[in-house]
Amino acid sequence: MTQSEITKDQYLKIAQKFGLTKRELELGFLKVCGFSNRRIAYMFGISEQTVKNHFTHIYEKAWVPGRNEFRELFAPSENPQ
Repeated sequence: MTQSEITKDQYLKIAQKFGLTKRELELGFLKVCGFSNRRIAYMFGISEQTVKNHFTHIYEKAWVPGRNEFRELFAPSENPQ
């Protein structure tokens, strides 16, 4: 496992603080793992627009403006201070 990968347990430990629904937790983990919206939509059998709507809610709950900042929440800190 490379340093940029995160386990589901590590993800859940952080993500549950944001009050996400079960579906939002699942989608968020896939996004952190690098899956595209199109791939996530295919995996869940929903439209890509529905996935985008979920991520709008996820980002609002996590108080981040977008996907890059959301991923950064789960990035291992290299210089703990």
